[in-house]
Amino acid sequence: MAIIHQSRITVLLLLLAASPALAQNTAAASAAPPRIVTVATEEVEIAPDRAVVTFTVETRARTAAAAGTENARIQAAVLDTLRRVGIASAQLKTQGVSINPEYEYPREGGRPTVVGYQAQNSIQVEVRQISLIGTVIDAGLSRGASNVGGLRFFAASTEAATREALRKAVFRARADADAIAEAAGGRIGGVIEIVSNPVSAGPVFREMAMTMAARSEANADVTTPIESGVLKVTVSVEARFTFIPRP
Repeated sequence: MAIIHQSRITVLLLLLAASPALAQNTAAASAAPPRIVTVATEEVEIAPDRAVVTFTVETRARTAAAAGTENARIQAAVLDTLRRVGIASAQLKTQGVSINPEYEYPREGGRPTVVGYQAQNSIQVEVRQISLIGTVIDAGLSRGASNVGGLRFFAASTEAATREALRKAVFRARADADAIAEAAGGRIGGVIEIVSNPVSAGPVFREMAMTMAARSEANADVTTPIESGVLKVTVSVEARFTFIPRP
């Protein structure tokens, strides 16, 4: 019985010792100043300074070898022309090569017959001068490229635009917090925390759908007009401020 009595006394002493610490934590939590939290999003427009053009060369022949050989010949001519207008080899990248059979299906049913082969070769071209895009497109099509499957504009660097957008977002977040505090009968105090959340970071792309057939001889001397438009760098910030009630 004495041992049990001693254990009860020990537990009681431990609870008494812990009580002040619990009380202090509760008091600290209740003494924390009220907060105002705001979220602001801003965007900055920038002009693109790069573009990516995708060319596709398609050829057909009775045999796979003939289709592939003709495709390689045209592709070599396209690449040579692109280099002559100022595109470096490092800016050229093969995206895909394929050779597939083409079938003829009997009207009365039955097994299809291979009637030829189609070879396809796609190349991606990075254009580092926006003013050259029209010239690059015309050069590729003039040497046998079947079509231009896509055109993407982007900016090589977005750091300056991102920082400008962040500054604007922080100013807006603080202005919103000021308005909330004033409406609540007080003012904001110090900044507790500001967290940035880039909505778009790194290279910013603007997709431009483009499917072009080879140009006619009548328009061969006219450069394809291209409008690059603008890109948008968007950021969001979440800010926390202390709220000081009006006396």
